[in-house]
Amino acid sequence: MSIGTLEKLLDAMEEFNGVPARERTVASVLGALDGSDAGKHEVADFIVEDFALTQKVLTLANSPMYASFGRRTGTVTSAMKVLGADALMHIVLGAEMVSEEALQADANLSRTLFASELARAACADRAEDVSIATLMYEIGRLMTGKYLPVETATIARMVASGSDPQAVESAVLGVTYQELGVELAARWNLPNFLLSIIDGTGDSTLVGIAEFASTASSLIHEGRNDEAQELLRNLQLPGVDKSRLSGVVSRKIEEISSLTTATQSTSAEQELWKLFTDLSVRTHETFDGLVNAMLPPMAQALDTTHCLLLMMTQSGSFRVRGGFGVGMDELMDKFKIPADFKPTPFHAVIKNNIDVSIADVAKLKPESLPEGYTVLFPGVKRFILLPIANGAVRAMLYCDWVSDRTMTPGESKAVLALRNLFLPLMAQ
Repeated sequence: MSIGTLEKLLDAMEEFNGVPARERTVASVLGALDGSDAGKHEVADFIVEDFALTQKVLTLANSPMYASFGRRTGTVTSAMKVLGADALMHIVLGAEMVSEEALQADANLSRTLFASELARAACADRAEDVSIATLMYEIGRLMTGKYLPVETATIARMVASGSDPQAVESAVLGVTYQELGVELAARWNLPNFLLSIIDGTGDSTLVGIAEFASTASSLIHEGRNDEAQELLRNLQLPGVDKSRLSGVVSRKIEEISSLTTATQSTSAEQELWKLFTDLSVRTHETFDGLVNAMLPPMAQALDTTHCLLLMMTQSGSFRVRGGFGVGMDELMDKFKIPADFKPTPFHAVIKNNIDVSIADVAKLKPESLPEGYTVLFPGVKRFILLPIANGAVRAMLYCDWVSDRTMTPGESKAVLALRNLFLPLMAQ
């Protein structure tokens, strides 16, 4: 086990917000929290569909705070009895949330949640058990993808070139995703039977369903539909509803195919993905080189007024490093995000390492924008801010529009992919 990788991951997890919960799941849970037995059953059903809520509930229930109330609980139903309604409400209300549109752009989280859906479809009579087993089976991959993006991108590139996934994971991380997941689950004090699901030595049915669901979800998200269908045909596990499972697989394949077709039919999305492909095969040694190669064509494809890279200076403030748009000389000279925290979207990105989209700048109070913003960015109606971080946020991507143009989900996904090309430079 690579202690260095585990500690690095844990440090990153402490510094930033956790994995977000789906907005619709949070709404469903809050609607079902009526205190009745039927309501409690509904709450558990909703929670096990979501990684973030499942992880938070199980972790808190197994923490020293609740040790005297229960012993190593591994189900949401039993955890709810340990925690009580007030603690559960606090967890749900305190969870960061992700919209369905944003979820489509988060490949790791989307793949994990669909794997859980596949598991529930495969074995409906053990829906809670198989869903939790699959979510826990995925924790190593999911947490690495969120908190160690440079390492994850390196692994993805090597696997795409034909290397064995587990060998690559061990070479880059010192451990496989599954081994890292076991160590994380142990740190969270989760029961041994969940650790045994992750390492493959536990309940054979739960392990088999988790392995199938995880692999099938990855294949489908990678467009390898024939392999996913073949995997389903060869699945031999007791109690599995292959007919229902086949329907869920077919629906997801059609859904992803429709999204892909829509993306391919949009010229702006095509341009962005072509730009991503072109830049991915090049070696970029400096931020300035990548900025000059990326931001002008990105701005043109998205019809932005400005597309800028802001970077932290030695004083802790953020300034424009480069980009494309109106009045660049003045922006590089005068626009600054001060180091001292202020209640602005820019500081929210810096402090919390979250993507921010402001749909209507006119609705923001003057004090909610950096000093001089309205003078330096006249007429801007909307903007997006995307943090660039390998640890603390040291840079961010900013794009704005004076028009009412909005990005499609496909364009958003491409822009996030382009943003991530800066991550290897953060390690230097």
